Amino acid sequence: MPKAVDPEIATRAIGELETWLARTGVRLEVLPSEFAVLEGDAVDILVHSETLPPLRITVFDEYGDLGTHDARLALVLIGRGFDELEAAGNAASWARAEGLDPDDLACQILHQQLQAARSAFLTAWGAVPDVATDLDWQLNAGAAQALRRDAGLLPKG
Repeated sequence: MPKAVDPEIATRAIGELETWLARTGVRLEVLPSEFAVLEGDAVDILVHSETLPPLRITVFDEYGDLGTHDARLALVLIGRGFDELEAAGNAASWARAEGLDPDDLACQILHQQLQAARSAFLTAWGAVPDVATDLDWQLNAGAAQALRRDAGLLPKG
């Protein structure tokens, strides 16, 4: 397993997420996904705050990180999901990128709901700190590895 490239960078990344959570006052709750069309790694995160009704954000947790219910990992997955929504550009491209049927009405509805949740989230609290590169996330290196270790998914040390 690759080691964190720089412990200072990993510590700073965790600190950024903790600062963001403290500043915004949001609480993240991990739940099974409500969408029947989704199978496997789809998870819902309810974002609770004093300023908005709860936002339900569906993310794809392909590595099983949210089994820990760690708020920092949940926040990273929200940010990654929002980036994927933006990069896809439209519902059909997003569905294909997530391995879903773009012609399925439920997928189109989910895309609309995620776009609305993304807009409300960004308006209320701004962007999620981008602390883990795609490569680090996939290879379990750098800040991604430090987050997973801190959440108890990996042995300490």
